[in-house]
Amino acid sequence: MKPDNQNYTILLVDDEPGIRNVLDITLTHAGFKVWPASNGDQGWDLFRENHPDIVITDIKMPGIDGIDLLKQIKEISPDTEVIMITGHGDMDLAVKSLQYEAADFITKPIDSAEIETAVQKAVDRISINTRIRSYMADLEQLIKEKDRAIDESRTLSTIGQTIAGMSHVIKNIAGGLKGSSFILEQGIENENREYLVKGWEMMKKNIDKITNLSLDLLNYAKTTRLEFKPCHPDDPVKEIKALLDHQARQAGIDLTVTLLGSDDIRVNMDAKAIHTCVMNLAANALDAFEIPEDPEQTRQVHVFVQQTDDAVVYQVHDNGMGMNQTVQQTVFKEFITTKGTRGTGFGLMTTRKIVEEHHGDIGFTTREGKGSKFWITIPLLKKNPKGD
Repeated sequence: MKPDNQNYTILLVDDEPGIRNVLDITLTHAGFKVWPASNGDQGWDLFRENHPDIVITDIKMPGIDGIDLLKQIKEISPDTEVIMITGHGDMDLAVKSLQYEAADFITKPIDSAEIETAVQKAVDRISINTRIRSYMADLEQLIKEKDRAIDESRTLSTIGQTIAGMSHVIKNIAGGLKGSSFILEQGIENENREYLVKGWEMMKKNIDKITNLSLDLLNYAKTTRLEFKPCHPDDPVKEIKALLDHQARQAGIDLTVTLLGSDDIRVNMDAKAIHTCVMNLAANALDAFEIPEDPEQTRQVHVFVQQTDDAVVYQVHDNGMGMNQTVQQTVFKEFITTKGTRGTGFGLMTTRKIVEEHHGDIGFTTREGKGSKFWITIPLLKKNPKGD
């Protein structure tokens, strides 16, 4: 045990006096301040009175049992580390406790080394979370100070918002990684294949989020150094069908891409950046359908290029869910995503920024239950939009 355990407090709840006394002596000897309770009702009263850092509770007790106590504690104090004590025949309840965000569980008969290991893990998590909260508070304060200093500068203000949004996205991913690593750890320690499979699936999803976030960050950063040159309007969308066709077919969506086809048109643009924009819109369109699939609906996403007198227009149409009024009002704001935990909010933010760098325009129309139409217009300029 670490020498600074006296800084941490433990609520110990168990209706068996022998177990309660042994654990009280063990943990007190290890340097912790311990409040023992003989049942769930007494434990709940002591928790509200003393707000301990760690709770160790038996699962099966008269009155308020361990699961109910866990739920009550997490409702008012989500960061409290709760360790469950269970008998070998109560593994289903132990697994259920993990669903209610228990930190760990130990089985009877209790080994002193096992309880010390479980408590030390809880102490380490508390220490890490405390440092994270301190860092996030410092970061948020820094962002506020920077925002106040750059109120008159739109560009610098956007940087401050980007940092704030990034910290939120990264914190969510970090939480997901923490949860998946815990389940993997339980699977390894208990040789439980179900935990291993579930933990690994969660880990893969979070790795995908990190990958997508990294790519989105790279795309967003690239908008500060766009490379304009004469390009055919079809160049940015030629590969979209090939890149998204597999995803579309898996979702039962008919994806079509219609090119302009004219050979004598050239536009000063960064073709790779515009490709990123149209890809973002097309990928969003593929995600715009109800799950599970409606067997009576023919799912369609259409990407096409058009020309007007003074601009090239890239359009993406879908007949998916459409967007409600709330989403419509926030769709182009920083870090707004309609994809729940799958999205980072960078996609449309990056798209809008790239379009603005091209002196273009982006817009949409939508109807709930009928689908959406997004468009990007890029002016037919005779010179580089940057003025180079």
